[in-house]
Amino acid sequence: MDILQAIGLALVAIGLVYVIYQFPILYYGYRDFTKYDIDFAGLDNKQFAGLKMYKPLVSIIVPAKNEETVISRTIESILNQSYTNFELLVVVDNSSDDTYKIAREFESKDSRVKVFNRPDGKSKASALNFCFKKSRGEIIATYDADTMLLRNTLENAVYGMNYFNVDVLQGYNSYINREENIFTRLAVIDEILVKATLIGRTHLNLFVPVAGSNQYFKRHVIKNIGGWNEKFLTEDLESSVRISNARYKSAYLSSAKVLQETPASYSEYFKQRTRWLRGYHQVFLHSKKRLSTFTDFDALMIVLAPTFSGILFFGWLYISLLNFYNPFVHSMRTYFISLIVISLAIYLAAFILVLIKKKQNAIYLPLIYVYLTINSLISIYTMFLEITGAKRVWHKVKKTGKTTI
Repeated sequence: MDILQAIGLALVAIGLVYVIYQFPILYYGYRDFTKYDIDFAGLDNKQFAGLKMYKPLVSIIVPAKNEETVISRTIESILNQSYTNFELLVVVDNSSDDTYKIAREFESKDSRVKVFNRPDGKSKASALNFCFKKSRGEIIATYDADTMLLRNTLENAVYGMNYFNVDVLQGYNSYINREENIFTRLAVIDEILVKATLIGRTHLNLFVPVAGSNQYFKRHVIKNIGGWNEKFLTEDLESSVRISNARYKSAYLSSAKVLQETPASYSEYFKQRTRWLRGYHQVFLHSKKRLSTFTDFDALMIVLAPTFSGILFFGWLYISLLNFYNPFVHSMRTYFISLIVISLAIYLAAFILVLIKKKQNAIYLPLIYVYLTINSLISIYTMFLEITGAKRVWHKVKKTGKTTI
């Protein structure tokens, strides 16, 4: 076996290690798929009586930039919450549309709303840090500007943090326009995988990272880790690493559910995934990490998810295409391809198990291969960008305000 064959084998082996690591997480995610759909707001029995005595002030932070099509919907859903002990801080950064004007209209209607305008605002992390300094709440909640809360979202999150006895909680991010077209249907695959993974992590007492929107932190957590790092494209992932290193406990609660808008065109999907996946590579290559315990190793496995995906896909290309006429590889091709098929079958089996709990999504199952291929290619592309030092760009995804539910 020469060096080229050894490289191909190593690539496939590395990818398979991650697939095997993920399998028990996805298994328990399937098994407990509805376990955390706990609607605390609708429970009056004695078991939860103590939880409902806990009514801390929640500071809700909503960063917004050019969100005039969705900001009203977001603010209205927050003001309509069954849990009322909160303050809402909306920070409008460098907007060229009517986002600030629309948000200010709510400030005059409800004393809990405070709106800030920052013409020189530069990033979501900067906006979060700005509002954190002005907040008063014991719990800090963050939502993207296109997030629509269900009526009991905040109440379930507050009681859920007490129920799990955790410092950090990640809620369930679903999609409000999932039936719009083929690109929004791809988001269903992502939604199912993320939910199953986070449920499995909660069951196994592994670290649950915060991602995107619908996040809840005890105030001391943000204070002790020094806020959000403004240099990273995925400030949530980078803060997750520091939260894990500080040994704060986290959990996932699917009944703390919100609806968001997912990209409805390939160009917008590509922009979003490019920022997300490059953000993962940036955290892996440039963030401060500890590797002294299994908890640290587990957090690293979260960060490396897109890297492993790219390696596995590239390994498949390398073995099956680039060396197609190599006599040695030709004799080994069936073996290597079978390894790839097995790894994909593991993911496929996990999805099937999950879909048993959500049968209406079975129609999307063939899209898993499209989803994995697109994201693997983007992962390889963004790793190249990060390694070569290309300029990092925070892509703004356009929102249409459409709903299909």
